[in-house]
Amino acid sequence: MGFSSQAGHVAFMTQATQDTFPAGFASGAIAMKLKTGSLGANRDLLTPDPEIGGGRDIVDSYLGAVVFAGDYEFYTRFNALLTLLYAGLGTKAVTSPGGTSEVTSLTKSGTISGGTFTITYSAQTTAAIAWDATAAQVQAALEALSNVAPGDVAVSGGPIATAPFILTWRGNLLGNITQPTADATSLTGSTPGITVATDTGGTTYVGAAVHTFYPSDASSLPFLSIEERIGAGLEVFHYTDAVVNTLHFESDANGYLMGTAGIIARKQVAGASPLDPSSYFDELPMVVGTNITVTYNAVSLPAKSFSFDLTNNFEDDDFRLGSFFVGDLTPKRREVTVGFTIRESDNATWRQATYGTSGATSVGGLTTKQELIITMATYESIPGTTPTLFYTMKIVIPKAILEPYTLSASGDDIIESDITMHAVRPNASTPLMRVEVTTAKTTVN
Repeated sequence: MGFSSQAGHVAFMTQATQDTFPAGFASGAIAMKLKTGSLGANRDLLTPDPEIGGGRDIVDSYLGAVVFAGDYEFYTRFNALLTLLYAGLGTKAVTSPGGTSEVTSLTKSGTISGGTFTITYSAQTTAAIAWDATAAQVQAALEALSNVAPGDVAVSGGPIATAPFILTWRGNLLGNITQPTADATSLTGSTPGITVATDTGGTTYVGAAVHTFYPSDASSLPFLSIEERIGAGLEVFHYTDAVVNTLHFESDANGYLMGTAGIIARKQVAGASPLDPSSYFDELPMVVGTNITVTYNAVSLPAKSFSFDLTNNFEDDDFRLGSFFVGDLTPKRREVTVGFTIRESDNATWRQATYGTSGATSVGGLTTKQELIITMATYESIPGTTPTLFYTMKIVIPKAILEPYTLSASGDDIIESDITMHAVRPNASTPLMRVEVTTAKTTVN
C-alpha cells in the first residue's frame, strides 16, 4: 500500500541556540495544517569526469554538501502566523488592549476664523490641519503619523472653532499615553489658541494581545526548529537552523486568505519520534476575501484580489570545506511587493504609476510615495473581549510606490488592471513596514 500525503503535520518554534533542537519543543511548538508542501534535500551526486585512458564506466560517485528548502502552503490562521512573521521579519513587540482608554480634549481659546494647526504626539507632528477640519480629517492626520496606527485613536467633536475635539486612545495606545500638544500659531482670529487636557475616564477594555512585527536591520534573522511528519508513518524529520526566506499572502474577493512560507534549513535528522500535534494545532478561524480591505493614501482601493510578498534573499550556498552543511544563512537585500487587480474608476492611479503623480498629464521622473494598509479579519470574534475584538492582521507600508503599467481595453469588458506596489524606505528611522496581529495568544513560540 502507499502512504497518504495528508496524514502528516508541520510544527515549529523559535530556536534559542544555533545547531540545537529545543528540548522544550513538545510543550512550546505550534502546529499548522498544510494545504501542501515540504522541505526537500538539495544535494548533488558528485560524479568524476572520464579521464584520458580510463574506462567507459563510472568508477564511483560521492554525495556532496546539502541544504534543505521548500514551501509550506496553508490557510492563514493567526497564532501560527506569529512565529512565521517573527522569523521572517526579526523584530517583535506585544501590547495588550486590556485596560482603560485615555481621553484627550482639544478646546479653543479666543475665537478662530481661519488658518491651520498641528498636533504632536510623542515627537511626531501631523501635517497642517485646516481650522474647519472635521473629526474624520483630524483622525486621518493622526493616523498618518508613524507612531499612531489606524485604530489607535478615535476622534469626535469639532470643528475646533465651534466645539472641542475628543481624542479617545485605544488599540496599541490603550493605557498610559504621552499627552499630545497642539500648535495654534498659524490660526487666525482673536487671540486664537488650543488647550489640551487628558484624563483616564475612557472605556475599559478586556482584550487580547496586539503583536507588532518590524523588519530587522540585523545581519541575521531568528532560527526556527521544525518537525515535519510525512504521511501516516513514512518519515518524521527534525530540522534545525531553519529560516523564513519568503512569505506570501494572497486572496481573491471570493476566496480564502492563503499563505506560503518559503523555508531554508541547514540540518535535517530523519527518524524522529513524532509528537502528538492535537494539543498544539492552530485551530483559529480562517479569513475570507469579503473581510479584507485595502487602503491606499487613506482611500479604499477597489481591489478584486491582492498578493503580498516578503523576500529576504538568503544566501543558501555558503558551503565550506570539511562540512556537509552551509556555513551560514545570511539575509541579503529585502524586497516587499504587493499586487492587486483593480477596476479602473478614474485615471488617477494610472497617471500616478506611469507619469509620477495623479495630476500629471505628461511623463515625469519623480514617484509618489503614499501609505498602503491591508487589513484582514475573521468574522468570528475573540472570546471574552470587551468591546468585541476580532482576529486581525494588518499590514502597513508607510511609503509605497506604484510600478508603471499599461491601460488595456478588451471589447466591452470592464477595464481592469494588474498593478504592483513596492515598499521603499526613504527615511532610515521609519521601518519599511509593520505587521500587526491581534489574537488571544500573548507569546510567540
